[in-house]
Amino acid sequence: MDTRQDDLVLIARHGAHLVLTLNRADKANAMTVAMVETLTAQITQAANDADIRAIVLTANGERAFCAGVDVREKPADGDMAAQRERRSHALAAFQDAVIDVPKPVIVSLNGTATGAGAMIALMADACVAADSASIGLPEIDISIASFSGANILTVIGGRALALDLIQNGRKMPAREALTRGLVRAVAAPPELQGAAQAAADVLAAKDAQAFADNKHWINRGLKAALAEARAEHARHRAKATAK
Repeated sequence: MDTRQDDLVLIARHGAHLVLTLNRADKANAMTVAMVETLTAQITQAANDADIRAIVLTANGERAFCAGVDVREKPADGDMAAQRERRSHALAAFQDAVIDVPKPVIVSLNGTATGAGAMIALMADACVAADSASIGLPEIDISIASFSGANILTVIGGRALALDLIQNGRKMPAREALTRGLVRAVAAPPELQGAAQAAADVLAAKDAQAFADNKHWINRGLKAALAEARAEHARHRAKATAK
């Protein structure tokens, strides 16, 4: 295993797998813009690396996988409006990397995934969760609409699932998420890494071109839904800036 640290993202190789670990447990692994950009760059580079057959995303700590993007991050220039734009574009690029990279992306869900963290877990090719983990899109409880989350859930699980999670703002426990098809397997925390690696092995063993072609077609509806949601987000940001 080769490991190195790039800011708050740990980058490692486990055989033919690239493992990216969020390393900000004291902040619930909320992602700074730099963290998001590092993740995107690593996934994009992996697309062209023949030695990498699968990508595993996980996080340090037992409480949280990712609390989304760090909305409290203050930019060096002090321009919060510009920071919102940077954050939005960085997150969009990260999401696109996950669904566009022709190789399998597996999320190893060590804890609670909320907001943008939940979206990445939902958009991955497979999600393996600790039995203590959960998935939630609770933006409604802080008076924020979740356009992307609503569209992602509607495409993945249908209107009823979107109504349940988005409008109630509740966290769905891992075992319930398993029954709803949102995660592939549930494991005890000590066994999570092994379960995620096993899931990665299964997908990495498939014919690479066939997997890539299937992924492209499977994700067509999701890409269209994200484009629509991003346009709505942009309109709302423009309104907020104009006030």
